[in-house]
Amino acid sequence: MHMRLPANICCGIANTRQYRLYARNYITLSMESINLLTKKGASCTDLLTCLYNLKPADIDILQIVARNENSSLDQIATKVQKDRSSVHRCLSKLVSINLVHKEAKTIKSGGYYHTYSMLDPALIKKHAKERIKEITESLQMLIENFDSDFEKHLTDK
Repeated sequence: MHMRLPANICCGIANTRQYRLYARNYITLSMESINLLTKKGASCTDLLTCLYNLKPADIDILQIVARNENSSLDQIATKVQKDRSSVHRCLSKLVSINLVHKEAKTIKSGGYYHTYSMLDPALIKKHAKERIKEITESLQMLIENFDSDFEKHLTDK
C-alpha cells in the first residue's frame, strides 16, 4: 500500500482538484517506509532513505562523499566500483535534494571538473525536520478530507 504525498503542500491550491493531481505526482511513502521508520533502532540512514526515497546505491554514494570531502566523480566511481553514469545519476539526485554540494573546479590547462561534499549534518537535520513537517501536514489533510474523499470514491464507481 502506498500513500502519495506532495513535496510541497504550501502552494495555495489545497483542497482542489488541481491539488489532488499535484499530490498524486509526488513522493510515494510506502508502508515499508513507514515500518522502517517506526521500527526499534531506526537509523539516520533509514530516515534519509524514507524521506528522500533514496536507493541503496544513493546511500552508498552519500556515505562515500561524507567520508571523502571534495571528491570528484571519478574518485567516487572508483570507490563504489560503479560506472560513472550511474554515479553521476546518484550524485545529481543527492545534489537536487540538498544532501550533497557540487562545486566546479577550474583546471589550469583549461576546462573544469566538479567536486562533491556532503552538506553540514545540521543543515540536513533542518531539511529533514521540514520534510517531516510537510509529510505530517499532508497526512493530516488526508485525514481531514477522508469522509468527503471516501464518499466521492463511492459515487465515482
